[in-house]
Amino acid sequence: MIAVITGDLIKSQRIPQQEYDAMLYQLDQSLRFITQRFESSFSIYRGDALQLQLQTPESVCHVAILLYLQMKAANYELRQSMAIGTVENPRADIKTATGSAYTLSGQGLDNMTHQLLTIKVENNHLNEGFLLNIAFIEVLLEKMSQKQANALFNYLTASNNSHAELAKELNTSRENVTKLLNLAQYQLVERFIKYSHTILKGLIA
Repeated sequence: MIAVITGDLIKSQRIPQQEYDAMLYQLDQSLRFITQRFESSFSIYRGDALQLQLQTPESVCHVAILLYLQMKAANYELRQSMAIGTVENPRADIKTATGSAYTLSGQGLDNMTHQLLTIKVENNHLNEGFLLNIAFIEVLLEKMSQKQANALFNYLTASNNSHAELAKELNTSRENVTKLLNLAQYQLVERFIKYSHTILKGLIA
């Protein structure tokens, strides 16, 4: 079993032409960061769309949140369709690979309206509690400011995420870091990431 995330940038057509290259660079760098942290590969296509294959499917919500936060910190919003399933025809260029993980992820993105996150697991009916938690996390992510998203991204990825150490990294005060993290509901987001790992690992065991 693998996980696949298919996503695209929201309202990318409104980005001025002179800023488009910067957007693509940020998307590429965000995906490269993920491949350094997780066993994964990615492809960017159609300018503003991505597909990411993840070998640790239980981490898919964790990865989606990190991607969203890093892009939000740069003032871009990303919608993502997550899926866990099989790969039948692996390819070096993952956008040409086939399997249920790819099919479910692509279908999920096609069916998204105003959502930021959606998830499907092959041959599993996800319980309402898990789906409700994703809906709540989506609301928290959407309401975050750029500064809050940046602080939370750094908190979730730093080797030393004490507020004092983060303040040095972000060139601000410890009090401001604490304020930004609290506004971002960082403890709830962190709890959800751990919860999602447990739930998904149980489903695919």
